[in-house]
Amino acid sequence: MMLLPAFSALGQARTSAWRTQTITHAPAPAPVVQGPAATPPRQLTTFERHAAETIRITNAFRRRTGLPAFEEDPVCSQAAFDHAQDMARRSYFNHFGPGGSSPTSRYQRRNTTGQRVIRVTENIARGNGTTPESALRMWLNSSGHRKHLVGTEMNHIGVGVAGGSCFLGPCTYFVQCFSRWP
Repeated sequence: MMLLPAFSALGQARTSAWRTQTITHAPAPAPVVQGPAATPPRQLTTFERHAAETIRITNAFRRRTGLPAFEEDPVCSQAAFDHAQDMARRSYFNHFGPGGSSPTSRYQRRNTTGQRVIRVTENIARGNGTTPESALRMWLNSSGHRKHLVGTEMNHIGVGVAGGSCFLGPCTYFVQCFSRWP
């Protein structure tokens, strides 16, 4: 093994007309353990990105209007996704499922942590080429849906998005779930 001149004096004192310098050994690097290749982080689906963007732009709208942002509720997100997926798979559009499920019952079914909630409600939207921005516009232009976005009764949000078909052809289903925590 050949050492470069700059490194051959490690551990020795070197003197020059200008200064005296002691070069010490650096700690040995940690050994590299070879094992199975690390799993890369899972990429979000388009629908997961749409759900996150819907929460972001909803909260941006609320802040612009002087309202506090909603806090994210993972149970609401799970319940919203379940409902969006059910509507997409079974090609219906309603706050109540064909079997009678409601926003509250879907929340309760997913609430395995025992989080206490006072109330649960939702907004739904669907369309061909629907984006988070167009879904938010639809809700803001509907007084019944707008009240959930500008009201202060609810303090948490979750969003679920799924793809399926409807009378327009391929459709995207958006569900905003709102909950009130004590």
